[in-house]
Amino acid sequence: MLSQIIQLVNGFFEKISVICLILSEYTIYCIIAFTQVTMHLCAKQTGGVFMKKTLSIAFVYIGLVIGAGFASGREIFEYFNLASRTDFTGIIFASLGFAAIAYITMSLAKRYSAATFDGLLTRLSGKLARPVKIFMHTFMFCGFFIMLSASGVLFKSTAGLSPRFGIFLLAALCFAVFVFDLKGIVAVNTILVPLMIAGMLYLCITSILFDAKPVSSLYNSVRRNFLVSAVCYVSYNTITAGAVLVPLAASSQRRELIHASAIAGAVLGGLIFLVWTALNIYYDAIFSSEMPLLSLAAVHGELSRWVYTAVLFMALCTTAISQGFGILSKFHLEKTADRALAAAILCLGASPFAGFGFSDLVSQLYSAFGFAGLGWTAILIYKYIKRK
Repeated sequence: MLSQIIQLVNGFFEKISVICLILSEYTIYCIIAFTQVTMHLCAKQTGGVFMKKTLSIAFVYIGLVIGAGFASGREIFEYFNLASRTDFTGIIFASLGFAAIAYITMSLAKRYSAATFDGLLTRLSGKLARPVKIFMHTFMFCGFFIMLSASGVLFKSTAGLSPRFGIFLLAALCFAVFVFDLKGIVAVNTILVPLMIAGMLYLCITSILFDAKPVSSLYNSVRRNFLVSAVCYVSYNTITAGAVLVPLAASSQRRELIHASAIAGAVLGGLIFLVWTALNIYYDAIFSSEMPLLSLAAVHGELSRWVYTAVLFMALCTTAISQGFGILSKFHLEKTADRALAAAILCLGASPFAGFGFSDLVSQLYSAFGFAGLGWTAILIYKYIKRK
């Protein structure tokens, strides 16, 4: 009798899971359709260009921030779950920080009439412009081939394919986007960012609703100041934000910059909160996982794991594209043939470095560049306040 009841309960939850999966897929399609239709209609109406441009800027910025670390849940776990499993004040500060840095960066670009990130670096760094540019472009190059490396690891761990397949697949996709310059960046982010958001929302919300239980753990949180965690996290993730924000700011109105920054900050803050909450529920199970959200997806079944693998790959795409674009924008390439040649050199040149191993690259390079973000954030804020 007991076994029959258990089978009935299991069957009920299996049906519920299928329904949720169907609804999530429907939601994804609805979000894409709504985004595309809204932006198309806005472009036709008087003043509609404002909303289209605002959403474009917000999507590109969100796409830059949601990289492998964010989408995998590892960064959220390190900066927020380990700091506290009950206090989310740091997440609020991070949300405000993302919005503020985006607006300050674009506002300074407008003030100094900078059309490229390279031009903004020149104006803000003064006599230190050369070493600052070397540092920034080195960071972007490292970020680019680390995303390629992560793609290789993702395909190896989920599909059993050679890491080279994942590396060259992402490199080929980046090459195709780079040829179309800024228009390609905006188009890709307009499609992929809503998909990533939908995938993360589905996974986190279903985990919270169906698996919610009191937060308790055998592991102790690492005592960190929530403000320090928030500032470090925002600084680390926005070092090269200007690579995509500056070119977009050049052709935008100030009110578009304000609204785009606010939307991006709110979306990123909301996603961080949901991921933080979901990871709290499975705190012990994912404590040592390199990709906590992928491990969480695996708990919900094989199909969920594959769906979230796709989300992770999209996150790698948007971040790699943003980092690579920042490097190529330095050369002011007008002709398609020139952009194609430069993009090919970048993608082929970065591929060998991606073979060193994702974990080793992250542990050695990101830790070296991490604190430098605090210095760049301080420069941005100082320059913004100085001329107000």
